Order: sequence, then structure tokens, then C-alpha cells
Amino acid sequence: MHPEKFFPKEFESGRASLEFLVLSISLFVPVLYLGLSLSSLQGASLATEAAARNAVRVYVLGAAEANPEGPVAAAVTLALSNHGFHSVDVLETECSAHPCRSPGGRVLVRVGVYAPLFSASLIPGDWGEAATLVVSQASGVVSAYGGVG
Repeated sequence: MHPEKFFPKEFESGRASLEFLVLSISLFVPVLYLGLSLSSLQGASLATEAAARNAVRVYVLGAAEANPEGPVAAAVTLALSNHGFHSVDVLETECSAHPCRSPGGRVLVRVGVYAPLFSASLIPGDWGEAATLVVSQASGVVSAYGGVG
């Protein structure tokens, strides 16, 4: 038997292009959503990593000041604004020695921002959140010369 006898010509009415469009759009929209969300997360990751690294550099190589938090916050704000983020959501500093700027001490700086996601309110739980926190950290050793040399 020939296959045309089982499927008459009336079932082939030219809907393949419509089916292709519906299928491709239904696959393209989630892939676009995923790509835009991953791009936003990657940008936030780069911004927080650069901000944390610059903050540690300012902290450990700066002159011996009584209060280094001002220049550190300015360095973090500048690094984040270069990447399009205008607020610092997490800025934490940990020191291995007290006072924090003592020579040979290790300084750890954590910087975090909320990265916007392309989400919908119909998605339940964490997947439907409009933003997620991205945190990076960097550490460095305070110069034995106290920022001189």
C-alpha cells in the first residue's frame, strides 16, 4: 500500500509554517529570558568583584589613616557606578588583626548588589523574584610599611 492512501491530501493544508512559528516563538521567549537574566547576573558579578578588589587595594595600600572606611566606600561606589549600579547593598570588612591596619594583617572586603532579573510575578518562589543578591569578596595583606613605599 502506498502512504497517500492512508493520509488523504485534505490533511495537508499548509499549516507547517504556522506550526513552525508557534513552536519557534514558544522556544525563543524562554531562551531570551534566560539569556537576559544571565547577562544581568554576570554584569553584577563583574561589578562586585571589581568593587571588592578596589576596596581591598585602597584599604591595604592607603596611608595609615584613623578611619579608612570613607575612601573604601568611595572606591566601592565608583567601581559599581562604572558598571551601572548606583547603590551598595552589602559592604562588610573583616580584619585578622586589631587595629585593622596593623602591618601584616589580612583584610577581607565583601561587596554585594541586587541584580535585576527579568522575571514574572506568575512564577512562584525564588524563580519569580525581581532581583537577586550577588556578593563578591576580596582579601589582601596590609603592607609592612603602612602604605609608605
